[in-house]
Amino acid sequence: MQTLLVEAFGPLVVAFVIFVAVVGARRLWYQYRNRLSSEQRQAARDAFRSRLVHPNASEVEQGIGAFLPQRLITLYEDHPTLLNEQIEIRRPPPDPENPAEPQNPAEWIEAFLPLDLESQKYTLDLPGRGWGKGFCFATDGEGNFYWIPAGASRQLDAPVFFAHTDPVYNEKVAASLDDFLSWPRTVHVPESAVTH
Repeated sequence: MQTLLVEAFGPLVVAFVIFVAVVGARRLWYQYRNRLSSEQRQAARDAFRSRLVHPNASEVEQGIGAFLPQRLITLYEDHPTLLNEQIEIRRPPPDPENPAEPQNPAEWIEAFLPLDLESQKYTLDLPGRGWGKGFCFATDGEGNFYWIPAGASRQLDAPVFFAHTDPVYNEKVAASLDDFLSWPRTVHVPESAVTH
């Protein structure tokens, strides 16, 4: 019986192992060929940071066909906040009178996204998911995005939502961007940035 199993499934196991080895080798070769030099990485980082501090709200509004809230536009004038990465934001302590309120979870922003249409190419199609027009202004680095709705007229502020991609769902995080940005935050310094 064991010989029969080896004869029947042995070639499949060998083929699977060869397939995994070939795919792994191709991935390593692709990464090796397409790696950026330290100068290229720094140039890409500098270009991204330049886009962060040079917002183009009118381009975005024209592209999405809606007006962004004024509070989002003023966020992009706050360069020290925008240029931070790896930010942990803590919700205020819950109201003891309201047990249904979330229990002070943390929100994570890996990086803010530039206020331009280019940054939205790599986010979610908000209208396509039925969530309406909006702008993804930050990412958690895991393919999920913080976004704010855009409307037919300019509003002072708007709620902040967190769009999850796996599984797909939309969560209201804060009643307004102003509230969200007022919560206590901690900026985590990456180990690579720490000098010894």
